Amino acid sequence: MDSIDLQGVTKTYRMGVGRARVREMMPWPADQALQRLFPTWWWRDTFNALEEVSLSIPSGSAVGMVGHNGAGKTTLLKVLAGVTAPTSGTFAVQGRIAALIDALVGFHPDLTGRENVFLLASMHGVSRRRIAPRVDDILEFAEIREMADTQVKRYSAGMSARLGFGVITALEPEILLVDEVLAVGDAAFQRKCISWLDEYRSSGGTLLFVSHNLALVRHMTKRVIWLDHGKVVADGATDSTLAEYARAMERRESTNLTRSRRDVRKELAASSAERWGAGGARVEEVHIEERPGEGVEIAISFSTEDPAHEDVVCCVGFVDESGREIGAAASPPLVFTEGGGFVRCSIDPLPFRSGIYFPIVAIMSSDGLIRDRWRVDRAVVVNGQATTLSDFGPVDIRAAWSGERAKESENGDGHG
Repeated sequence: MDSIDLQGVTKTYRMGVGRARVREMMPWPADQALQRLFPTWWWRDTFNALEEVSLSIPSGSAVGMVGHNGAGKTTLLKVLAGVTAPTSGTFAVQGRIAALIDALVGFHPDLTGRENVFLLASMHGVSRRRIAPRVDDILEFAEIREMADTQVKRYSAGMSARLGFGVITALEPEILLVDEVLAVGDAAFQRKCISWLDEYRSSGGTLLFVSHNLALVRHMTKRVIWLDHGKVVADGATDSTLAEYARAMERRESTNLTRSRRDVRKELAASSAERWGAGGARVEEVHIEERPGEGVEIAISFSTEDPAHEDVVCCVGFVDESGREIGAAASPPLVFTEGGGFVRCSIDPLPFRSGIYFPIVAIMSSDGLIRDRWRVDRAVVVNGQATTLSDFGPVDIRAAWSGERAKESENGDGHG
């Protein structure tokens, strides 16, 4: 049985103001008549946030949804939650549904946290009498007991998100829609939410999970739907769909490679979180060549401002989908000549389990001072067989084992 079913759902929004407001104010059925009589005028200055979306989600399944900003993910959740109606098409939802689409949706800023618990519960069809015995548990889960009688407008975004998630845990929904809400919580609270979501899935709940954190999507779901400009581009197993999505995002970024070096440097300066260093030497270009099933080769060109920089070390590291740094390879000491040079790093094979990884390229002085460090926005996708060790991390550590009264299974792969 399907908990969610959409058939040809389209959601159209109008851009701008002025005459668009006249069309929005037309009552039914006058709006339908005007649409038939003047279709060109009626659909002027519009765009489809969703376009002919058809999909079904069986009961008890956990499905992820990915796509760039503006792809239509949040709009789809709003349609399913009843926040907005589709322009055309039909959808059906079977079961009690709860949605965490935004940290502040459903909250009244002038009410206290305790009062907003009752308000948000009532919006999900739960009476005051039913939710009252659970208020203390909600506040305890959200870790805001001391702020329970403070107006929500005094809360931070993280506190509001914790309160919203706390209410959801008490509603016992059969279908749960989650949209990037975990991104505003601290690490400890995220772990608590993920643990609760794991229990929710194992108990048979239906989960539709939206996030830009691909590692979290991989952990939470077995199926992923990829939206692009309001259309379903791919719908399949999590590993294969995320790999396809990561490569597509790389191609999307590469369409702007015809920029001048000056423009590139301006962009890199603006994204300080992705690049930093003490200066004196800098990475100019990075070319990455993947050899499927073998490894990766990374070519680095660099420039120097002072020819006296000697005994410099080039490093190539990686971060995983969640942004964790998982190790690096370092070159022997290099002597830079005036103007810069070129170096190539080959890693064969990549010691990673299946996943999506992003390279970090750095130039360091012999004393450990980082001259330039650049997290390259280019995905390296590793496709391999799923193993029982995936939960222990992304690195595949090979080891030899020995011991008394122990024998390696004939089906063992020797991993440690």
